[in-house]
Amino acid sequence: MNDTEQLIKEALGQLAERTPHPGPTLNALRRKRKRQRNNIFLIATAGMAAVVVLIFAGVIASDRYTPPNQNNAAAALVGDDQVSRLPLKYSPHWLPEGYGEVYRGLLDGERAYVPTGAQGYPFTDGGPLTKLGKSKSKPDTTGWDEVSVRGLKAWVRTEQGQSPGLTARLVWEAQDWLSVTVRGTDDVKQTALRVAESVRADSKVVHRPPFVLKGMEATEVWGSSPGDWGAQLAEDPLVVQVSTRSPGLSGGAPVTVRGKQGVQVDGAVAVLDGSVWVTVRGAASPEELVRTANDVELSPSPDTSWIGRGL
Repeated sequence: MNDTEQLIKEALGQLAERTPHPGPTLNALRRKRKRQRNNIFLIATAGMAAVVVLIFAGVIASDRYTPPNQNNAAAALVGDDQVSRLPLKYSPHWLPEGYGEVYRGLLDGERAYVPTGAQGYPFTDGGPLTKLGKSKSKPDTTGWDEVSVRGLKAWVRTEQGQSPGLTARLVWEAQDWLSVTVRGTDDVKQTALRVAESVRADSKVVHRPPFVLKGMEATEVWGSSPGDWGAQLAEDPLVVQVSTRSPGLSGGAPVTVRGKQGVQVDGAVAVLDGSVWVTVRGAASPEELVRTANDVELSPSPDTSWIGRGL
């Protein structure tokens, strides 16, 4: 044992002295105390060790979720340090097997998951889907069945939707009003309940927008794989999109956009900038469309690693 290990051992011994179970080992450690200046150093070391223990305990505790409390709806999702700087603050911890995330809507904290190989959301074919969202107010649940999510009152409705089978929507109140929508499974109601039971407040989720326009982040991101994605920001009267896919504009006139040759058609301009297409649509003059496209700030390394990834 070297001198540093001995000092740490003695410091931990002094911490242990404060517990109600002193023993022979502590007595031996007390007999090994050295000069007064060493005592001061040991006290400082013990203090540092205590801080390390407290910090370590805090890190572990921060990753735990408070059990549900029927008298406090928020307690079902709030962690010890629940403060989140991100709008995507909820995550499911169970999904149907083989599902991966394909959509994030930052305005309402929406996250959508589909089976591996399905195309990016939004969908129009009514394919299998599990979606988590949040809102500030309770939706109209008249006629819905009352159920329970982690001890909290919840409501569920099952109906014929876009998909060939049934669609279930489940809502309950935590820090926000949360909802789970499920379609394309054998028992959509039970699947929705199981997903809802697994939802937790997740302060560790990180979202970096693929582009920013005058300080405003893209509010929607979707895709089918990390290399096949699109992002959108809708600011009336314009809609800005950045995507790895071509917008498919044809028959337009050439126009200079972002220092490159792009294309202009009625109500839209688009240009290939590096590996992505920047497209602006809306009721504005061609000059305004071009100016808006020029103002788009692209992320040099957008985080799309989550697209298609499961839990």
